[in-house]
Amino acid sequence: MVKLEVEGMVRASESSGLVTRAEAMKFLTEDQLKTRLRTGAWVRVFPLVYRLVGAPESWRQRVEALLLWAGKGSVLSHRTAAALHGFNSFPEGPLEVTMIREARAPEGVRVHRVSALPPRDKTELDDLTVTSAARTLVDLACETDSLTLRATFDQALREKKATLEDVEKATKRAKKRPGVSDMCELLHEFRGDGGPTDSELEFLALSLIEAAGLPRPKVQWSIVVGNRRRRLDLHFEGRGVVVETDGYASHSGIDAFEDDRQRNNSLIVRNLRVLHWTWRALQDRPEELIAELYVALNLPR
Repeated sequence: MVKLEVEGMVRASESSGLVTRAEAMKFLTEDQLKTRLRTGAWVRVFPLVYRLVGAPESWRQRVEALLLWAGKGSVLSHRTAAALHGFNSFPEGPLEVTMIREARAPEGVRVHRVSALPPRDKTELDDLTVTSAARTLVDLACETDSLTLRATFDQALREKKATLEDVEKATKRAKKRPGVSDMCELLHEFRGDGGPTDSELEFLALSLIEAAGLPRPKVQWSIVVGNRRRRLDLHFEGRGVVVETDGYASHSGIDAFEDDRQRNNSLIVRNLRVLHWTWRALQDRPEELIAELYVALNLPR
């Protein structure tokens, strides 16, 4: 009878081949459990979590076993969550979990402890409890370099795994945790540093141009390109040069990506030279922008 009950339990877990001690003790005695472990019929994966011999081993199985060990309220996080979300810079490999309870981390596992984890910072991916994409980005901010973080943030936005608003709210909920300041800087960068409007970006660009002693361009010049009426941010009439001030929020997503390329192509065939000035570039390398603009203005048409 015990054997049949255990076999039923195995069939219920056959997708992963995992059994917890709590589940096993519903059907086995302590001696029977020890016998299975001693004979190798069951293999310890993590404390109190076992794999049935013959069940295919995989990274996904270890991740599921990690959640079983961590217990209720725990969530896969950091690089493990990044891999599960499909972020390109984070392949399957590291095992990380965020827990509320105190527990010694098993070998090969990194445990992050928090006093609480808001429900909105969790999600379900393929039946696994994982930090949301936005919360994962916040967690990664103190774990990875700035270039990788920026690329991952960009992928999350492009693939609509998270919005700027999602990330901003997750960052605020994280308060003074490590990495928050880095996330704030990235949010400023993608929004346009603190969320300046298009007109504010144009004002900054105009101020830079005037300070360099260059001719003042026309602002919001209207032109028909590709059978559509467009407004160009800054147009140097007679020189064939256009400066577009780009804030990330208005240029992100697949539709905006396609529209920007179509717009650029239409301008190029009209023999217009287009320079793109971002908020980050205006802040970090204004001299370079002016030098490029000077060259563009003096190229023969």
